[in-house]
Amino acid sequence: FLKPNELHRIYTRLVSIEDAEMQQAVFSSMERGIIRACEDLCSARMLYPEAVGCLLSYIQFIAPPSSDEILFDVAGSATMALCETILGLPFEGYKALMKWASTIYPTSELFVTMLIKPLMGQLENSLSGTIDNDGVEHVPRSRRVAPLLVALLLWIEKVAWLDDRDHPLAKPEDFYCQAISTIDARDLYEDLYHFKRASKSERASRFFFSAFPFLIEPSTKRNLLQIESEMQMMKTITQNVTIDAESGEYQIDPFFELEVDREHLLEDALGKVREAETSDLCRKLRIIFKGEEGLDAGGVTKEFFQLLSEDLFDVNSSLWSNRYGSEMTWFNADCTWDDEGFELVGVLVGLALYNGVLLDVRFPMAVYRKLLSLPLGLEDMVDEEVKQGLYLLLNYEGDDVEDVFCLSFDVSWMAMGKEQTIELKRNGSEIPVTNENREEYVLLYVSWLLVDSIESQWQAFEKGIMRVMGNSSFNIFSPEELELLVVGTPELDFKALESNTSYEGGFDESSMVVRNFWRFIHEADRETQLQFLKFATGSSMAPIGGLAAIDFKIQRAGPDSPQLPTSHTCFNTLLLPDYGDNYEKLESRLGRAVLECEGFGLE
Repeated sequence: FLKPNELHRIYTRLVSIEDAEMQQAVFSSMERGIIRACEDLCSARMLYPEAVGCLLSYIQFIAPPSSDEILFDVAGSATMALCETILGLPFEGYKALMKWASTIYPTSELFVTMLIKPLMGQLENSLSGTIDNDGVEHVPRSRRVAPLLVALLLWIEKVAWLDDRDHPLAKPEDFYCQAISTIDARDLYEDLYHFKRASKSERASRFFFSAFPFLIEPSTKRNLLQIESEMQMMKTITQNVTIDAESGEYQIDPFFELEVDREHLLEDALGKVREAETSDLCRKLRIIFKGEEGLDAGGVTKEFFQLLSEDLFDVNSSLWSNRYGSEMTWFNADCTWDDEGFELVGVLVGLALYNGVLLDVRFPMAVYRKLLSLPLGLEDMVDEEVKQGLYLLLNYEGDDVEDVFCLSFDVSWMAMGKEQTIELKRNGSEIPVTNENREEYVLLYVSWLLVDSIESQWQAFEKGIMRVMGNSSFNIFSPEELELLVVGTPELDFKALESNTSYEGGFDESSMVVRNFWRFIHEADRETQLQFLKFATGSSMAPIGGLAAIDFKIQRAGPDSPQLPTSHTCFNTLLLPDYGDNYEKLESRLGRAVLECEGFGLE
């Protein structure tokens, strides 16, 4: 076998020939060669593991040419032959494939370049299409191979995460398919709708994009979830239409209103949620701050959840613990008397998800894995000190674990000034941890800390979320993507925000006040930038896709004046007086407006 990097070097030289006629001949030869090779390997019935290695090497050669003028596998015949050969492997061949894929391509660069990119390139081509002036869609002849490519990519994706979840051979974004993201959102929602309702046999016989969410970008998934929530809102409204006895008119209440006092935000919110029926929670949320005139078109709701987060996840509430660090929100295992509190918090988290609003919370990844019913492992441990100690125990090479670590199958901790002890298995305090049983000890310890010790708290919290999100499809997200959906991305690229900004009222990107505005933003410290985001958008966090995903507008608010800038947070619009070229005035006025941004009422 040629080493992968040598094979890639040869391939690159072949497809880089400048003569177009010669290059076409090379690609035509590769197309015929792949088909013939697959026929020969199938006839050999894959008796040798090396034959499987050959199949992986062929994947490199189905990569689409860089030039549209070169024709290659237009009908998808070579790609289909290769995919069918690989997917048709017997179980032993499948195991060999998994082994070869992670050993022949041990680095991320090789794995992505030689396995993922060629398959993704063919998938993009097979899903592309054009619509003519009459509205007729013309699909490529290779469209038929798309399901096979997706099935093979699913195998490859499993290999990427097989050995080490913390250091995979590929990143999730390596599998995102741009062609899927360009499909109309309504069509994708229809795909999701029918997939959720399809029987097992229907799922086996019909291709659904929703069956392969690893191919879908997080921003597209977010849009799908938003459409799904909106459809659920409409369903809830129509199911609860009443008729006025006197007038005979239909009465429709589309909103679940939360009227709260800023001084008693958490108390008011929990009280309203406690009294609400599930049908109320599934309406569109509308926030009213008592004594303020702001109309909630989205911005007030964003501010509400921003302010609420400070109290909702406060460790002083007794629901949460800072035992594992102040930068982590984890359940207080000692709080066994307030299941209702955990459920109500879950409802508010569900409301934020359902209404597409970000929360300021620092859940560890274990929370998102639990929400998705995924298995938990040592890498998910919330106690970093214990986590490192357990890794040390597992990796210890001596044969005297019992004497060195002096552990038994029990756990002790301090609660309210008293030492508490629980056995991880029957008579665990009498069973020493040895070389032979240390893996069992680690598994039981992880299970106790992440599951058993917070079982009642978690069940109540999850019940609250599911009261709102029970019919939702948030399981199409990975744990990492679900975290982005809940808290947004920590990366704040204001250059991306600037490039996605539009201007109204006579401003454009060359206006002096606009140039001064961006100078102020780019030179500001992070805290000021966060305050500005809250002032202009209602949230100090960026959604999935970062600041580039925000449709931000700067609108001229009249000529130069002493007035402070204002904003329409519901529409991500900054109303900026034309301060001209006076940077100091803009800095002063905008800085003051940002610092005094709380509240939607009129003074």
